[in-house]
Amino acid sequence: MRTMPVGPLAAIGLIVMLLAPSLGAHEKHPAGRFHLTIGWEDEPVFTGSRNAVSVAVTDAKGAAASDAAGAALSVEIAFGGERVVLPLQPVFGRPGEFRAWLIPTRPGTYAFHITGKIKEQPIDVSSTCSEKTFDCVADASELHFPAKDPSTGQLAESVTRALPRADRALAAASSARTIAMAGLGVAVLALAAAIGFGVRKGTKGA
Repeated sequence: MRTMPVGPLAAIGLIVMLLAPSLGAHEKHPAGRFHLTIGWEDEPVFTGSRNAVSVAVTDAKGAAASDAAGAALSVEIAFGGERVVLPLQPVFGRPGEFRAWLIPTRPGTYAFHITGKIKEQPIDVSSTCSEKTFDCVADASELHFPAKDPSTGQLAESVTRALPRADRALAAASSARTIAMAGLGVAVLALAAAIGFGVRKGTKGA
């Protein structure tokens, strides 16, 4: 009997482990006569990868809310002290589903605050990533092999830290240049004075 090599079996197992949590990694919230299911479009979520906030609107029985087509919804995405508000756009061919595209650039805890109206129903729902809701963002370097390259965010932080040192170095170089130019000016004046003195002395001797 022919058996599949261990390598492919292990790879399949890893894929199943990665995908399995994402199947239920969304949080449901009641909102009047509607229910909102909130999470990421693609999970697991990694820094530097294009993703979207996903919101599915259903009725009390769990069916897609077809009357949500004209909804006006937005999502405020929070990470630490940073905030951004994005419009939630309807997903073509998927009634009751909305999304807002973004690329998370830092690993950690993200929170979504959904506001707006569905028909005449006001919507004000918040959800934060956790083991019981939806996935928090993981550092993409966890998947790097054979070397862990710095992310765009890490490179940006390195540049930000290096800028003050570069400014100080430029200031020091500018100051040194000013001093050198001043010294050169003094030397030129001294040389001119010496030449002038020598010329006058030679004239008197004549």
